[in-house]
Amino acid sequence: MKTILSTIALTLALGIAVGAAAQNKSTVSRSAADTVMLSETADGDYLVRRYVVNSDKIDGYSIRYLINSAKLMPSLNGNANEIKDLGAFIESLSNDSLLRVRSIEIVGYASPDGPRAFNEQLAKRRAQDFRNYVDKKYNLSKHYDVSIRGVAENWDAAEASVRASKITDRQAVLDILNSRDSDQQKELRMKRMAPAVWNYMRETILPPLRRVEMTVHYAEGRYAEQRMLIVPVVEEREVVVEEVCNPCCDIVIDESINGLIVEMDDVGNDW
Repeated sequence: MKTILSTIALTLALGIAVGAAAQNKSTVSRSAADTVMLSETADGDYLVRRYVVNSDKIDGYSIRYLINSAKLMPSLNGNANEIKDLGAFIESLSNDSLLRVRSIEIVGYASPDGPRAFNEQLAKRRAQDFRNYVDKKYNLSKHYDVSIRGVAENWDAAEASVRASKITDRQAVLDILNSRDSDQQKELRMKRMAPAVWNYMRETILPPLRRVEMTVHYAEGRYAEQRMLIVPVVEEREVVVEEVCNPCCDIVIDESINGLIVEMDDVGNDW
């Protein structure tokens, strides 16, 4: 019974801790990673254990860049808010001992318009530029594992935005994006359509693809308490039941006598 109580209590404790962690809407929570026992004490009839329950989480930040540029502009679009949120998160790392960064990934992206080779280099330079920024401001690479890479987007990345947009000749544009043409051919076909089509692509669809995304993988700890009722251990004792002998019913056999001895009741001398 003691083992069952322990298992149930720990399960409830872990559930409470993970549930509390899931309330943070700015992060993506995964399964509980591990637990660490901090202490074990007695409280009356209870054994109390305190744990830290670590949950794996991900925080993400997206920073916009201008066309053909690898220079960060904090005032561009929503960059100011993203940078502010990033700063608040990094500050929390130094104030909360239960937060532990596992890795940081910075990925630069380039929109699909233009030469492929140029876009690949541009994406890498954007990633390096943002890494230089966070290293200069927060010294991240000195304290954490920070990796960078670049991704030159293809036109598939624009499909979802086009499908949800009000672009002129939307279905025709989608047909081009879903065709087997090369990225360069797709771009040329869209540019040959009505001017409003390419203007919409250039002003609305493509700018969000020119970006840097920073992803922080970390563990967030929550305290959990396990209380187990101390069940006394009762030693099992073997109970020996002695049989009561009835002298009247005893039969005594003397193995030293050969032959058969029959014990009979006394008989009167009536013969």
